[in-house]
Formats: sequence, C-alpha cells, structure tokens
Amino acid sequence: MKQILVAVDEHPHAGQIVESATQLARATSAKIILTYVVKKNSVPEKYRDLHGDALPEHYYQDMFQRTVGPLVKRVKAAGIDCEAVFEAGDPEKVILKMAKSKGVDYIVVGIHGFRGLSRLRAIGNVARNIIETSDIPVLAVP
Repeated sequence: MKQILVAVDEHPHAGQIVESATQLARATSAKIILTYVVKKNSVPEKYRDLHGDALPEHYYQDMFQRTVGPLVKRVKAAGIDCEAVFEAGDPEKVILKMAKSKGVDYIVVGIHGFRGLSRLRAIGNVARNIIETSDIPVLAVP
C-alpha cells in the first residue's frame, strides 16, 4: 500500500495542502498520514508572559486536535484512509525520520507567502530543508 506523509501546522493554508494530498492519494490509492510537529519547548510569543518558556502538554494536544481533527474528517469524507500523528521535536528531523520509518512514498509540505523570486527566499526553513534533503519525493503545495 502506498502512503503519503502530509505535514501541516495551524496556518490556514493547511486545507489546501490536504486537498492536494487527497487528490494525490486518490490517484495513487494511497493512505494519508497527517502529521503535526511542534518544536519542543516552543511557546508562542503571545503566551510567554502568562506561561514562561513552557506550556502544559495539553496545550499542544489541544492545538493538534483543533488543527488536524477537521482535516482528518475531510480526508476520510473523501474516502481516503487517514492516520493522524502528533510529535514534538525538530520539525524537519521528525518529518524526515517519520517518513523513513513509515516507508512513505511521498511527503507533502506547504509553501506560502510571497510570489515570484521572493517566494524562493520565503519558503520556510522546514519546508526548504525537507525539499533539499529528502530522498523521498516531496510535493510542495503553493
């Protein structure tokens, strides 16, 4: 069975990433592994005054459920088998390690931001590093 690893975050662009991955999964009869990776001990700036440098573990679990839950429903409604995975750590390393350990055939990541030549500079470090270092084919969704 083919598998596609789809990396998402809380950005509104996640829906478009999942839609592209769903089309690819449908065309290849693949399962989707939807992953959400947070940097360990990463606290959004707006919460630092309230929580210092660490948030309770349930904060990340809640964020995972709010972000990935609706996306999983969309994938399953399209008739595609889907698994959701939450991880904490260095997103690039976690995504690449997960892709290898699960034997996926494709990785789907999103790139968003600017247009034209400035887009090349705007691709996030995680997406850019995955694209540049993966030996598994990567689909970058604009």
